[in-house]
Amino acid sequence: MKSRPLGFILIAAAFPFLAAGSGPDPLHVLAGDPRLHLSMEAPVTVIGGGGRQPDLFCSSHGTLFCQSQLPLDPFHTKNRMVYPVRLGSAVSRDGGRTWSRFVHQENHDEVNIEGGMVELSDGTILLLDTYVVPGAQPDHGVGELWKSHDDLQTIEGPYDVDVYLPQVAFTGSSDDRGRVHAAVRLHRSILELPNGDLLSTIYGRWAGDDAPAGYIASMLKSRTVVIRSRDHGQSWAYLATVGLDSGVGTEGFGEPVLERLARGPHAGRLLCVMRTGRDLYQAHSDDGGVSWSPPTPMSFPGIDIHRIAQWDGLFYNHAAPDYVPNDSMIGALVDPDLIEMRNGTLVCAIGFRAPAKRFFEHWTAPQNGNYLAFSCDGGDSWTEVVQFRSGAPTTQYIGIREVSPDVLYVVYDAGIWSSLGHKILAPGDTLGFRLTVQR
Repeated sequence: MKSRPLGFILIAAAFPFLAAGSGPDPLHVLAGDPRLHLSMEAPVTVIGGGGRQPDLFCSSHGTLFCQSQLPLDPFHTKNRMVYPVRLGSAVSRDGGRTWSRFVHQENHDEVNIEGGMVELSDGTILLLDTYVVPGAQPDHGVGELWKSHDDLQTIEGPYDVDVYLPQVAFTGSSDDRGRVHAAVRLHRSILELPNGDLLSTIYGRWAGDDAPAGYIASMLKSRTVVIRSRDHGQSWAYLATVGLDSGVGTEGFGEPVLERLARGPHAGRLLCVMRTGRDLYQAHSDDGGVSWSPPTPMSFPGIDIHRIAQWDGLFYNHAAPDYVPNDSMIGALVDPDLIEMRNGTLVCAIGFRAPAKRFFEHWTAPQNGNYLAFSCDGGDSWTEVVQFRSGAPTTQYIGIREVSPDVLYVVYDAGIWSSLGHKILAPGDTLGFRLTVQR
């Protein structure tokens, strides 16, 4: 496996990264905290060509890496599961003001960084593909690891990694589009603990997890677990279950994000935020991930997914004599991201779908869109909440990282696909902006 120089190639027609960005709405404050002062810069295009559902990473040198889904078929060059649409990536070395195309090898499927990226204390950057597929032995899966030793100037891989998951159920449920899905999913987070251990989060099913999901008939609810590596990511093993409750939400516990708090009243605590198909839930660990508090629903001032009367008029006539409020109109909070800034502020990115499954039919409900919530007490309370995209096309997936002291970088998308296939319902690209958060 040879290291290959990255091709920083600008292809304006097919992949227009440097096109002018169309901006989000101005920041709309739903709840304000006088300790925090926010200032937003104009957005730019990060990934053109219809980039959707971005993931974001920032190195200690301030290098930003973003990856999004494109409305194109994958290349199918890997001898393993790949995402059903093509992935596009970009890098910025000037704080997100300009972006260049990132490609490891032309016309080949890239690592899907939905599985997470981390920079280790020695400067090595690890990238994990999201899919862990069945291994040769029972209770073992195979993941895919990539590495960079020079701040993403070059990248090497892929390397197979063993993941020990006792009683995992790789099969038996479809994905959220009804497709066969023989895998569990690494998602968002890789953390390096002070002792050198690595932690990451997986969601999927284990033996006995047979509760039906409300998303589609062929899908079963998932759980969230934490896995640990003690050899710098070369192998991983199950550590603990974070979220499991067949009665919670419509999807179980999925799309987790994990953060370790370094400051404030809960320094050293691990905090995990999870999607359920309804509310976001959070749990915490104060012993390095070995045990977890019971997951509890999160409360964000100004955000209420259960107030269906605010948007179900887009689908039903309230004045009709046979009108009955419809529970299928309940909203959902999706794919959270979570980081602690160097000034101690905890930031959670939130996507609001109003309603949960049919938002793409009428995205004009003002609640539909993208939010950021801020906590000054390590996640005990969320005292500032802002919305930056409202009633406009988006998939509600957001990435956040701190690019320099007091400066966040926020990526999101400004278009929408149908729920099946990759038919474009409203065109739009992956955009990003700098947000100063002073405390």
